[in-house]
Amino acid sequence: MSTTKITIVVLILVALLFVVFVTKGALREDKPSDKKAPSWTKVIKGVSSYRLFRSMQPKADLRTKRCSSSCEEKIPADENPTHKFRIATFRLDRGSASIEYTDLTEDAGRLKDQPCPLPNFDSDDFTRCSIVVLKRGGVLKINCLPTSPCLVEVE
Repeated sequence: MSTTKITIVVLILVALLFVVFVTKGALREDKPSDKKAPSWTKVIKGVSSYRLFRSMQPKADLRTKRCSSSCEEKIPADENPTHKFRIATFRLDRGSASIEYTDLTEDAGRLKDQPCPLPNFDSDDFTRCSIVVLKRGGVLKINCLPTSPCLVEVE
């Protein structure tokens, strides 16, 4: 047998093994496990991906940059026709606050009323939360909770 024939036979065997293992894995009926995801997956999702892709998201332009008591602001409609939404991110420096956003778009669905409590213990970074502002804008209310003085900054 020549070396060319041996190489072809070996490649065919490798291809057959590959097909057998892929088929076996596809037909396996294991139940999903309750194991936590590896720590490196935080780079792909959550806070890290937010920081990674933050520059590509259109920001909501707010007049209020810092709030240490109660603040209310009407966010105007977006003049840029290419933006379907804008993001406003808030960071809590101290205390606790309640941020509420009500969108003026008729078909906003779940984005019509967006509560954003700070600290936000449902998130990886409990000092930050974000809201989505649709094309027509809406009304933003920031309230410091009476338990202690607070400071909320817009990023």
